[in-house]
Amino acid sequence: MKQTVHILIWTLTLALTLFCCKKQPEKITDNDTTNMQVVLTDEEGSNLYINNKSQYDQIFIDGLAKYKERIKLVDNFIIVDSDTIYFPEDLPLKKETYFKGTSNGNHFLLSITRTSLTNLVYNFEIIGSDHETVDWRSGNATLASIFFLASETDEDSETDESYESSEYWDKSDGCELSIRVGIGKDDNGKLRAKVTFGCDDKSKGTLALDDCPTLRTE
Repeated sequence: MKQTVHILIWTLTLALTLFCCKKQPEKITDNDTTNMQVVLTDEEGSNLYINNKSQYDQIFIDGLAKYKERIKLVDNFIIVDSDTIYFPEDLPLKKETYFKGTSNGNHFLLSITRTSLTNLVYNFEIIGSDHETVDWRSGNATLASIFFLASETDEDSETDESYESSEYWDKSDGCELSIRVGIGKDDNGKLRAKVTFGCDDKSKGTLALDDCPTLRTE
């Protein structure tokens, strides 16, 4: 009888020990920064925490640090105060997406590859009616740091309807190229994009985008 009691006590003790030692899944809340990296920037008063810094471009992080609210980056979403906003995912990751449009005899071609949560690799080309390249640009574009405040709004040149978009910037050599990727698809199931370009020094030239239409996937 005593042996049975000892075995029962030993079994209960073992079960309790295993239960207490079992690691519970980590849960990240708005107030929990224990497992997050504090990001040091040049901005005084920055209150920015990142779960994995390698997922985000440094340009994006630097711009985000200027926003004085408490911010946390966790995988594919951002927490600002008590709000959770997901990063744009309309474009597939690591896969090239093609957009095109035609206006006044010119053909506008745009290829985009989303390489991370914050970055695009792009190639933009304008081909004239003579099938010769009028102008082109290529490079890397970074998601606007405060995208979570509000979406951009563009007008569809084909339907005149407004639609929301996410904006990516390539700022280099005193010039700024903007790529706005539509959030969601149009009524025909196609993605949309809009490109703008400008330089502080006009002698550097500018893309002929006055008649650039809304670009669509095929």
